[in-house]
Amino acid sequence: MTVDTTRTAWRCDRGEDGIWTLWFDQPGKSHNILTADAFNELDDRLAEIEEDDSVRGVLIRSAKEAGFCAGADLRTIQQSSSAAEIEAYLRRGIEVFDRLARLDPPTTAVLHGVCVGGGFELAMACQHRAALASHTALQLGTPEVHLGLIPGWGAIEHLTRLLAPKDALDLLLYGNPIGFLHAKSQGAVDRLVSHDEPERLNETLSLAPAPERPFLAEIWNDELDFARAKLAQQPVGFPEAQAAILEVIEIDLAEGPEAAREATIERLVELMLSEPSRHAIDEFFHRARG
Repeated sequence: MTVDTTRTAWRCDRGEDGIWTLWFDQPGKSHNILTADAFNELDDRLAEIEEDDSVRGVLIRSAKEAGFCAGADLRTIQQSSSAAEIEAYLRRGIEVFDRLARLDPPTTAVLHGVCVGGGFELAMACQHRAALASHTALQLGTPEVHLGLIPGWGAIEHLTRLLAPKDALDLLLYGNPIGFLHAKSQGAVDRLVSHDEPERLNETLSLAPAPERPFLAEIWNDELDFARAKLAQQPVGFPEAQAAILEVIEIDLAEGPEAAREATIERLVELMLSEPSRHAIDEFFHRARG
């Protein structure tokens, strides 16, 4: 096996069997986060894979004990003063995740511990997701709504086609993470593997991709109406974020994923620059310091 340690956030183990492992391991951090540099380095790695015909499969893993990836770089959001800055950061993430999703070799995200927000979206850009047995319990989710934000890198598009409508809406609208058992039963992960089962892990690369669920107005309209009624009866902290998620789903149903993606970026930029979300992010860092 050839190990490349020339980059900071992403290193590559090139197996003699053609299986490459991309390790996410940002130095000096307890959790991986999706900084601009992390996106650029992942993009470089994906370019290497595209240029090497010997690659038979790719595993995306984290070397952090705490988990896979904690999501977006909130400091980037906090320090951005213009819509253009935020939009550039969001579009860069979409560009890299799209490249990952388009890879010819099959891909598996190997998950443990914290896998939320953009980290979950990174995992959903892979064809397969395997949970790693670990003393750090798996936490899958989209907690953006707790900061008055919405997922921006594909969770709305993917979850509505991967999970049953109620399960997808619960994750998106309420932001509470789920563990392995719920994730497996809902279809968010394929299987559980242990550290000493590299063969079973590699086997995930040959699994058939999970079939998409029908994403049709006649299925979703009643679910969206019920979700709105529930939110009206049980008000939440950031109703603008929940309303934006429902709006994006409706645009996706009516006009398709490309229109929904553009609407997502537009709404998310607005929310990231809003006073309530700015305050929530400031409070998040205050609690982290405390």
